Amino acid sequence: MANDWFRKTTWSEADQVDFFARLKRSRTVGNKAQYLRIQASHLEEVGSPELVRAALTLLEKIFTEFPVQFELASTYSQKASCLAKLGEIDQALACYRFVFDTERKFPNIRTRSYIKFGRLVVENKLTQFFDEALAVFDELHLNGIEFPADVYETFGIRAIIAAQRGETEKANELANVALEAAAKVHSGFRYHPTAGLVRDRESSFYKTIEAITTNHIKRFAKRFFP
Repeated sequence: MANDWFRKTTWSEADQVDFFARLKRSRTVGNKAQYLRIQASHLEEVGSPELVRAALTLLEKIFTEFPVQFELASTYSQKASCLAKLGEIDQALACYRFVFDTERKFPNIRTRSYIKFGRLVVENKLTQFFDEALAVFDELHLNGIEFPADVYETFGIRAIIAAQRGETEKANELANVALEAAAKVHSGFRYHPTAGLVRDRESSFYKTIEAITTNHIKRFAKRFFP
């Protein structure tokens, strides 16, 4: 397919030569930025450290060569995701804050970074950033369409924070909402019935939420503070 040139899952010297030759022929700065970001996302998805770092290099080119306004928030978000996968947590958190600053300046361009930031904080047990994660939720929460996965992650993050603070009843209520969303088999949207469904029920995040329910609060404590 013609589109394969900016959706490569390998990054050999030949891949790079082909990609950059085609990128050079792209018409607009906006197109170039978008192609770089899409290619970076495909390399990140493969997941090897080598390809994640290659993705970071592509994302940096957007900032330095093609910094179009409508791509900045998404580019910062992808950079944060890559840094997190490499274990560079402090840098990832800082990068998400760049996303939030960008979204404040350009509120018509929004991402799901407030959820990703929250998950990064609770999954790494960064209790010192719990208040910040909740504040970002309240400020930048997307209104309108919500897929089950959005509800699951949002309420799950809030449940973990509440449970860690000893707010057992509140945590239980939030966790149950998250688990109910995770159990959905239909998105609620007629033409996209499987979009945004939860598929990570074996993840540590899911099991932590599950452990928050009243009957398992001691198990939660062991999971969050082993």
